Amino acid sequence: MSNQSVDRETFLQQLESVQAGLSTREVMEQSSCFVFKNGTVQTYNDEIACKQNCTLDLHGAVQAEPLLGILRKLPENSIQVTNTDEEFIIEGKKRKAGIRMEHEILLPVERIDQPVEWKDLPDDFTEAVQIVCQCAGADESQFRLTCVHITPTHVEASDNFQVSRYTVATPIEESTLVRRDSIKHIIELGMTQFCETESWIHFKNPNSLILSCRRYADEANDFPDLSPIIDFNGEPTTLPTSLAEAVEKAEIFSSESTDDNQVLIQLRAGKLRIRGEGNFGWFTETKPLKYKGKDLSFRISPKLLVDLVNRHNECEITEDRLKVDGGNFVYVTSLSIGETIE
Repeated sequence: MSNQSVDRETFLQQLESVQAGLSTREVMEQSSCFVFKNGTVQTYNDEIACKQNCTLDLHGAVQAEPLLGILRKLPENSIQVTNTDEEFIIEGKKRKAGIRMEHEILLPVERIDQPVEWKDLPDDFTEAVQIVCQCAGADESQFRLTCVHITPTHVEASDNFQVSRYTVATPIEESTLVRRDSIKHIIELGMTQFCETESWIHFKNPNSLILSCRRYADEANDFPDLSPIIDFNGEPTTLPTSLAEAVEKAEIFSSESTDDNQVLIQLRAGKLRIRGEGNFGWFTETKPLKYKGKDLSFRISPKLLVDLVNRHNECEITEDRLKVDGGNFVYVTSLSIGETIE
């Protein structure tokens, strides 16, 4: 048995920083646990592995959900942590909680390649991931389209309806695919360094947090060539700068679908209409637009649309495609006839 005094807020922040590696279901033993080992806390769910230095010196695995829950509810700044043969005990003033603990570590964290040589990430790498992630698909039957394609010269993604490419000199040596749902976690973690190994790509931030994503280098060879889709000229037009305000209102309803949060945009002669719809209602708004073509429409992530308009609201339109070219990034979506907003 050991007894340690720890700062609750610091301990909680360390645990929350590795949440991306947790699994909501037991994909392997202890994949829903925080694993404490050699002065670190680790998580691993077969696609993502996280590792962070930990103030708590402990060896074993503790279920993550109840541990996070109780730490967030306790008011004390300092808590006592005791581990027995079977329990992880947290104690504050006149309150105590015990969580089942396994001293034998079964989570196969040793499967993860260890990063060796770290390289600096470009300042805009996280921005590139943030933009292109929103264009990757969710259809598991088309695995490559659920991934972000990272190359030495650019980062890109597509779901067969929309395409985004961000030109950035990455430190990667061999092009690879990484699942969108894995790499998206680096956006909020302030990653500044990068390392690639045979089966993983690793990211590190100034707080020594390491997030590792499984890589699919062989599958990258079959990723579709997006250049023919991107390289075209259309009729120039300007998206309304006030569109972002309308998007925020429409997203109140569209965000009910977390897996497929999209708004519908319709182009008509002289106007643009936006519609957000969910199980409990809808919102629509019309904006003036210098456009003379036939009625066309497309669907897009609200956050991506706001990003595009804020960065570069000039676009080009053909009979079947719309392109926003911001210089270092390009976004293209297919346009369709028939889906209307009343």
